[in-house]
Amino acid sequence: MDNKIKIKPYTGALGAEILGIDLSKKLSKKYFNLIKNTLNEYHVVFFREQDINPTQLVKFGQNFGTLETHPLIPTLKDYPEIIELKSAEDGPGPYARNSRIWHSDMTYTKIPPMGAILKAETIPESGGNTMFLNASLAYNQLSKKMKAFLSKLKAVHSIVMTNTKDEILSENGLLRFAKMQKALPPVEHPLIRTHPETGKKCIYVNEAFTSHIIGLNRNESDSILNFIYKHLHNPDFQCRFIWEKNSIAFWDNRITQHFAVGDYDTKRVMHRLTIEGTKPN
Repeated sequence: MDNKIKIKPYTGALGAEILGIDLSKKLSKKYFNLIKNTLNEYHVVFFREQDINPTQLVKFGQNFGTLETHPLIPTLKDYPEIIELKSAEDGPGPYARNSRIWHSDMTYTKIPPMGAILKAETIPESGGNTMFLNASLAYNQLSKKMKAFLSKLKAVHSIVMTNTKDEILSENGLLRFAKMQKALPPVEHPLIRTHPETGKKCIYVNEAFTSHIIGLNRNESDSILNFIYKHLHNPDFQCRFIWEKNSIAFWDNRITQHFAVGDYDTKRVMHRLTIEGTKPN
């Protein structure tokens, strides 16, 4: 490793900062391997002071796989790979609701993303942090019998979980609900997933998109899911990233969950890339 490059663990649970690297330049094989290995070890990687433009951001992301175009959220003009997450002038905007809950991105699809890269363009005067949790560490802290029980189960994930009752009951709410269901029908994923590169096992359900566990009645399913969510919320499994302008977070969506904290009342603008993944097993 170059003397100027330093890997600094962020917390004991997950996360590491890579210091002294310039992401505006073409990524060498050496630096690609450094970032990839750090991501596999710490699950989310942070960079500071990366004053790069959208073209450079896209080129950086393409090193790690094919970039997706989000099926629902509008993208940045001339850059279909980049989602612009822009708040209102006085705080969280309309899309913030679905990120202010613990989740892995797009588990309502058959092949959810491998990861995501988020760059801070405009940050609030205070607040607006992002929290991450290590779903592998959470799995490891379960009892042997609970691991064995959960490993046999599958759960249904659905985009319509993001609809509130008021939205469904509003004018044309049921029609919008049906269109979403048709465009993105519910999918099944294992409740415990194995990371395809490291072999680590992790909990793979989340509050935003998981509907129910297959083979259990509703009361049983809700009880098990609520137990899992409470377990995941243990601060010992988490870190909280404090954004600065031109900071970048790169998380492994297969083994982490994240939560965008909505405690701000000034503008927040972020640019996000999403990297194609593989079918969960």
